[in-house]
Amino acid sequence: MRAASTRRLIWLARRLPSLLLSATLFAWLPRAALAQEKELKLRLSEQLSRDAEQRPRRAARAPRVRDRSGTLRLRLSRQLTEPPAIAVISPGAPRAAAPSPLASPAPPVPPAPQRVMELLLQVDVNRQRLDEPVLVLRREDGTLLIAGEDLDRWRLRRPSTPPYEHEGRLFYPSSDLPSLKLSLDERTQTLTISADPQAFAGTVQAVTGQRYPPPVLPQPGGFFNYTLSGTRIQDTTTRNGLFEAGFFSQHGVFTSSVVAPELTRSQGWLRLDSTYAVDYPAELVSVRLGDTITRPGTWGRAVRIGGAQYGTNFSTQPGFIRSPVLQAAGSAVLPSTVDVFMNNALVQRSAVPPGPFSIQNIPVVTGSGEVRMVVRDLLGREQVITQPFYSSATLLKQGLADYSCEVGAIRNNFAVESNDYGQAVGAATYRRGITDYFTGEVRGEATRDLQAVGFSSAVRAGNFGVLSGTFAGSRSEAGVGRLLGLGVEHLSGSISVALQTQVTSPDFRQTGMEPNELPRRRQTFGTIGYAMGPLGSLSATYGIQQFRDQAQAEIATLTYSVPLGKVGNLSLTALRSYGAAGATTVFATVTIPLGELTSGTVTFDRTRDSATGATSENRTLVMQKGLPLGDGYGYRVQRRNEDLLGSYSLQTGVGTYVLEASRPKEGPGAARVGITGGIGVVGGHPFFSRALTDSFGVVRVADYSNVRVLQDNQVVAQTDGQGYAVLPRLRSYDRNQVSIDHNDLPFDAILDRLRLDAVPYLRSGVLLEFPVHRVRAATLHVLLEDGTPLPSGALARFEGKDKQFPVALRGEAYLEGFEQTNRIVFTWRGQSCT
Repeated sequence: MRAASTRRLIWLARRLPSLLLSATLFAWLPRAALAQEKELKLRLSEQLSRDAEQRPRRAARAPRVRDRSGTLRLRLSRQLTEPPAIAVISPGAPRAAAPSPLASPAPPVPPAPQRVMELLLQVDVNRQRLDEPVLVLRREDGTLLIAGEDLDRWRLRRPSTPPYEHEGRLFYPSSDLPSLKLSLDERTQTLTISADPQAFAGTVQAVTGQRYPPPVLPQPGGFFNYTLSGTRIQDTTTRNGLFEAGFFSQHGVFTSSVVAPELTRSQGWLRLDSTYAVDYPAELVSVRLGDTITRPGTWGRAVRIGGAQYGTNFSTQPGFIRSPVLQAAGSAVLPSTVDVFMNNALVQRSAVPPGPFSIQNIPVVTGSGEVRMVVRDLLGREQVITQPFYSSATLLKQGLADYSCEVGAIRNNFAVESNDYGQAVGAATYRRGITDYFTGEVRGEATRDLQAVGFSSAVRAGNFGVLSGTFAGSRSEAGVGRLLGLGVEHLSGSISVALQTQVTSPDFRQTGMEPNELPRRRQTFGTIGYAMGPLGSLSATYGIQQFRDQAQAEIATLTYSVPLGKVGNLSLTALRSYGAAGATTVFATVTIPLGELTSGTVTFDRTRDSATGATSENRTLVMQKGLPLGDGYGYRVQRRNEDLLGSYSLQTGVGTYVLEASRPKEGPGAARVGITGGIGVVGGHPFFSRALTDSFGVVRVADYSNVRVLQDNQVVAQTDGQGYAVLPRLRSYDRNQVSIDHNDLPFDAILDRLRLDAVPYLRSGVLLEFPVHRVRAATLHVLLEDGTPLPSGALARFEGKDKQFPVALRGEAYLEGFEQTNRIVFTWRGQSCT
């Protein structure tokens, strides 16, 4: 922008002399000289006329012609009749050269090029105050011509008519711009343009959600988690443990876990999972090597395998939107402000210039709703644009793909055997948003004895909901089997409905089934909910599974929940199971909040056996307090009829300790003690911590101790004697706001930043160093030789340094950066002293 303004000023400086000269000539020339084919009358002097009459005539000469007035009529040549040109423009297409006026016989004279005047004007387009003056041409008939590049800069559409060229630039006459109304103010040299909204090129804006910075590549480090517990029932004591080790670097993270059912017998230890994982957040892709779980897709089963997995991982970008988003469009005559509301909640406010505009990437909530866009211009006029929508998590936005490929061996007897891997298996699932209304899926899986492939789709039915369908076929030793599934989903502000049903043929097989397992004949699940505002909510669910080798399972529930103001919440539930072991159970639960993380619950349930008619009743009273995010304690006390159960938890910076005890009405009591903790290394710094189950971080505040550290504005840790603090629960790939309390720092500590953002990789650690340093400072009281204080406004600095410190009233000056030996220079009105 600054370069463009400089070029225009240079052009104006070069053109100014020629513009002034042209304007002077234009004002000086008489109008008769500007018109073509006009006669110029010259009166001869008397001497010349007398000599002409006395001169003898010759026969060969043609007679002279004199008019009665004694004047001689002369016709000037075309070249002489042309006035001095101010500027000449010609159409963009080349013209044929004009014939010479001296040629004989004289051909018809072609029309002369139109003359224009160059004007440097300030321009206002639909009340947009444009800062830079522009060059505008004016013809003799008053028509104005505007440069095409200026039209582009103002976002005005160029006409389809051919332009005119003037000194290498293309200009368009105002007559070819019927959607523009031009008004020239000669006094202020301002050109006002009023344009219809359709005359502008459209603008596109996007709703900007929360921005997530890229994660920081971790330095090499590791962690070790442990859980130890001991249980005693009567005279029997058991000791078990769960251990996990992990190593991470910029190349990925490796984790492995083992369980010890009895710590005193090492031969009974079992390996659980061992996995090497690499995430690529920029590509939304993850790679897993080792023990992993296959992605089931719409109709498959999740299976534990030992092998490799490659696929999309949208969780590596928490702000990524995979569902279809909305786009709202409108137009503005004047510069306007656009407010976008989602179900009456403001989600975006932006300014738009005149012309058509569209707001893209409007995030929507699941279910049906309404987007309302309020356009307000400079004059306060409003227009409201409303658009209904329906959104579902089962749909992918157009062009987005979600896929996963797995290959390996099926793992059998997990948590029973350490290395029981069976037959080889391969599976692949691919989903893609064909349009914003239609998402398709294809999945295939194969083992040595089984091959299956299936197709699924989800279609948005207008603003009603989503219809889904699945068809799969398998081939195995049992034969060729088929699976068919249908579903419907509808979510609105007050009503939600979901129904899924699936039927199979007897010969259908899929990975994950036991060797002698038969497929379910039919399974159907449905739910319906109704929100009644302050009157609460009502929901009902129904599920049925029909087996081929056992009795069917069928269950239905009805739940009503209503808030009780500040008292708490009431929930009523009726559960009915059908079949030979059918029963009806009624629950009534009242939950009362008692303070931060503390609540009390009273529950009454009554069960009636459908076959025998026998009933049973239970009354349960629970008082509990949850663990805080940082250090603290929690407890849970429960009384169910005559049975008592209590637990107490203590959470510190190095672990969590649990003590539980139970005393049933009948039978022996029991007690359990548990310890959970972790050990980690980040940036070469080892530490003890609570269990490191997700990402974590280490904060360093120089060597300052007892400085409180906050995560998301909650105190979670305090620095130790070396200035370190551990954050055991950071959200991977998310922005974790970490800050420190500056009130805990001494007066001589200078802190450049109070807040840092931690964005770690999965199961990795990050080191956060706050830029704090110690500065020696002092307040001086400076007196002159006569004992008066140094005047306020004087400056002080350390000799050899540039930083200056002002002197305040009474000669006081605050200086930072003292060393062992200091020489200070004071300056006042050109005078200085040391």
